[in-house]
Amino acid sequence: MSWVQDEDGGYRGQMAVLVKPNGLLGKAYLAGIAPLRHLIVYPAMIRGIGQKWRVGIGG
Repeated sequence: MSWVQDEDGGYRGQMAVLVKPNGLLGKAYLAGIAPLRHLIVYPAMIRGIGQKWRVGIGG
């Protein structure tokens, strides 16, 4: 996770999640939970970090 400068001179949060599936069941599981992670989990995490950042709480 890091803050990346955008085109307007501001900053935005950027996160990379690296996962390696283990076998066929692992691939199916990751494919099944991908929408949940991308639509609910990650945006909520980034919003929480952004709110803490704005009020000055570093961690």
